[in-house]
Amino acid sequence: MAAVLHAPGDLRVEEVPVPRDGEILVRVEASTCCGTDRKALLHGHRILGPYPCRFGHETAGVREDTGERVLVGDSVACGACAACRAGRAQLCRELRWVVGGFAQWIAAPEAALHAVPAGLDAAGAAMAEPLAAAVHAVGRAADVPAAEAAVVGGGAMGLMLARLLVLGGRAVTVADPHAERREQALALGAAAAADGLEPGRFGLVFEAVGRPDAWRAALAAAAPGGTVMLVGGCPDGTDVALPAAPLHYDEIDLRGAFHHDRAEVDAALALLASGRVDWRAFAGETVGLVGLADRLLAPAHGRAGKLVVDPWA
Repeated sequence: MAAVLHAPGDLRVEEVPVPRDGEILVRVEASTCCGTDRKALLHGHRILGPYPCRFGHETAGVREDTGERVLVGDSVACGACAACRAGRAQLCRELRWVVGGFAQWIAAPEAALHAVPAGLDAAGAAMAEPLAAAVHAVGRAADVPAAEAAVVGGGAMGLMLARLLVLGGRAVTVADPHAERREQALALGAAAAADGLEPGRFGLVFEAVGRPDAWRAALAAAAPGGTVMLVGGCPDGTDVALPAAPLHYDEIDLRGAFHHDRAEVDAALALLASGRVDWRAFAGETVGLVGLADRLLAPAHGRAGKLVVDPWA
């Protein structure tokens, strides 16, 4: 069984052959969902193949050949392009995407597999993929000396960023209009703001929403000489002007943070296994393949919780 996307908005749960294409076969124990999956369902996505196609890219399971529990990484870098040679594999020009986690079985190249530490739940292991993106984003700002940081958006990614920043010794404020998400931020060791961030206050600001209004809010919250990290992503083709005055007169450093490399995935797994980042803080309800489309399309409100997909339910 697998969730198969036939066209934008047309997701069907179908009996499909078990993959037998010479790669490593993994029995999926759990997959988790993110905003990219919602975008893929609604509008398609650049990482998908031609329709009909499978999707889902935060996946953990058991290797059929060895019985080893593994995280199925969602990409494999070529190792040979200029970006890879420069140590920036997340920018690989020949990146191979590994998707199809919303299924009972997935086939993946061995280079995509990561050993899951003993004692880490499958749903927790699957969350190493988004946490690795947060690890990468925080690492991109490691040279910024600001003691105070802010995060625009208290969704799962924003909360992961906040937790990593707290662990790194920064004072963190998470801005989100939902009271439940502000409570989650407090539980992770951050402060929370309901009505936006104080303008010009923060030396380091992370945007974790992926909308133009959030980009502007992050820029407005940055102190002169500060750094703004755009982490939330954006729909393909988005072209929105940002106010130039603070970038010029206040010398705001605007940076992007995209994806992660293999070492950052392993670092995320170690954080989850140690409990320093508790995956349960970001987990929502568990669903089966049937009904997945309805849950992905449901309006986001209240507590931030990543859907956990059990393909055998």
